Amino acid sequence: MTTQERLAILLKKAADATATVEELQELAGLAEHDPSGQHALDMEALLRKEAKSAPAYDHAHWNRLADNILQADRPQPAKVIPWRRRAWAAAVILLVASSAAFWLLRRPAPVKETTLAAQPVKDIAPGGNRAVLTLGDGTEISLDSAGNGMLAQQGHTRVIKSGNGQIQYEAPQNGGQPVFNKIATPRGGQYTITLPDGSRVWLNASSSLRYPAAFNGSARTVELTGEAYFEVAKQAGQPFVVKVDEMEVKVLGTHFNIMAYTDEAVVKTTLLEGAVEVKKSGVAKKLKPGQGTSLHRSSGLLEVLPEVNTEEAVAWKNGYIQFEGNDIRSAMRQVARWYDVEVIYKGNVPAHFRGIIPRNVPVSQVLKMLELTGEVHFEIGNKQIIVSP
Repeated sequence: MTTQERLAILLKKAADATATVEELQELAGLAEHDPSGQHALDMEALLRKEAKSAPAYDHAHWNRLADNILQADRPQPAKVIPWRRRAWAAAVILLVASSAAFWLLRRPAPVKETTLAAQPVKDIAPGGNRAVLTLGDGTEISLDSAGNGMLAQQGHTRVIKSGNGQIQYEAPQNGGQPVFNKIATPRGGQYTITLPDGSRVWLNASSSLRYPAAFNGSARTVELTGEAYFEVAKQAGQPFVVKVDEMEVKVLGTHFNIMAYTDEAVVKTTLLEGAVEVKKSGVAKKLKPGQGTSLHRSSGLLEVLPEVNTEEAVAWKNGYIQFEGNDIRSAMRQVARWYDVEVIYKGNVPAHFRGIIPRNVPVSQVLKMLELTGEVHFEIGNKQIIVSP
């Protein structure tokens, strides 16, 4: 039996709610061990074929199916599902649930094949580890082309590119006057840096972080634009402060994410571990793990979100694009930043998306999955994506 034939059997059983726990695990496993993404495309083709003769859409059934796949993928009941396995299970859900959207939204006319599937197109590769480091004297170093080893000496601090391509600072205590460095990622870039205090920072595409080459003051202060995930090293008596425009996030040691792109209407802070205090114009909000804040740029209003989806907030850091009911423009801003493309809209597209897609696939595969809603169509041009109903 071929893999495609096995996929067809497993998808049919999942859709009919007759799949066993072992079969749901097998379905998630086929996606997990699919670095090329071919199994995902096979699933899509099978779902398109089944959509033409599918029964009426049953929202409760698809919710149960999603729960079953996630539960089946749990190694042991008492443990949290590891991120990678959970994400791949959710990717299967995306494919299956998207076919449900086809069944719900299908019209009397036959489902038309997309331009992406019907003819060869220019494809666009995903982003990668790309960034520019600006030293205190203004010298710029392209980190994706720089060799491993010591890159520079900043005061008493050595700047090193390690064997895994990350930037590290080796700084002595009380290293004299601070020299400020800046690391910036382009559209289509990301990078990881270990700061002089041992804190690690993951920068998303089109982001920058300004920081001293040695933390000698009463606080460890950095400045962020764009998006970053922080794992802050604990240092009693020297809090870690992230400045975003007029907002500050203050911590002693914790894991959190800040999304502060200028083309987004809201600045979001999400706390995964520890505790933080978010401050804006004298108003301070303290957060617990699983909580977040939203700073509305237009009004300056800072509000606490008592319960947030932490996995969605850090999906980018873990190698995924995750949508949780995002509208088309919000979804495509994520795509545009990671694939470094211009998005052009033709007509009103009311589509919303929910699901997880790997970030290491060409853009055509991302768009194919989004097209499964039946509400949107994409064309790929020269560094452009055209969106139409």
